[in-house]
Amino acid sequence: MKAIFNADDFGYSKGVNLGILEAHKHGTVHSTTIMAGMPGFDHAVRLAAENPGLNVGVHLTLTTGKSVGGIYKTITDSDGSFPRLAEVERRANMGETDLAEVESEYEAQIKKVLAAGLKPDHFDSHHHTHNLPGIVTVFLKLAKKYGVKVRIYDKGLLAGEYADIKTTGAFIDTFFDETVTSADLRRILSSCDADTFEVMCHPAYVDSFLYRSSSYNIKRIFELDVLTSPEIMNFIAERGIELCSFGEI
Repeated sequence: MKAIFNADDFGYSKGVNLGILEAHKHGTVHSTTIMAGMPGFDHAVRLAAENPGLNVGVHLTLTTGKSVGGIYKTITDSDGSFPRLAEVERRANMGETDLAEVESEYEAQIKKVLAAGLKPDHFDSHHHTHNLPGIVTVFLKLAKKYGVKVRIYDKGLLAGEYADIKTTGAFIDTFFDETVTSADLRRILSSCDADTFEVMCHPAYVDSFLYRSSSYNIKRIFELDVLTSPEIMNFIAERGIELCSFGEI
């Protein structure tokens, strides 16, 4: 059984970056996804270069911060800032999102990561917006183009022209908020019977930028505590669970 603990939001801020690095060096995290347009991007790139065992993917973003590609009519405000999640969902569900704009912005984010010297092994997205109608097709097109693995809700989409795109046997997003305890994580791991599975996580040290800009802030410290705890590391070893990255599945 292989488990990928993927730390979302690499590049969000220095505090987030340092928390992810701590979870990598002393805990379960072997994989992370980087946000190309956030203030901690350059710091995250330096940390990744210094820690090659931390495998990096791209955390494609349409809901937080400013775009990398510029100002768009349907996916940014007039200053290049992304709208809130509820508005992104509404536009996608109503068919009001220009998918060419999504593709352009996704490409800009991916190319920024590549230009920084990183070689992403998988794609996912902030707030899971890559699963929205229309946007998911753009997401899969680019995953195929760049030859990476993915996190995706509907595995049935990995067929036809996308049949060669790989994902994990299961995706676990329940280690979050009220379930951020050692007992809950042990229960989550015990209940999964997939050969390979991904556990989404958000370890961080809380700096002022994270505290002001994200509603999910303080709990990230507790995630870091659990993910680096001897109790969890021993439990994983006793269960024979192999910690890995997307590049190893």
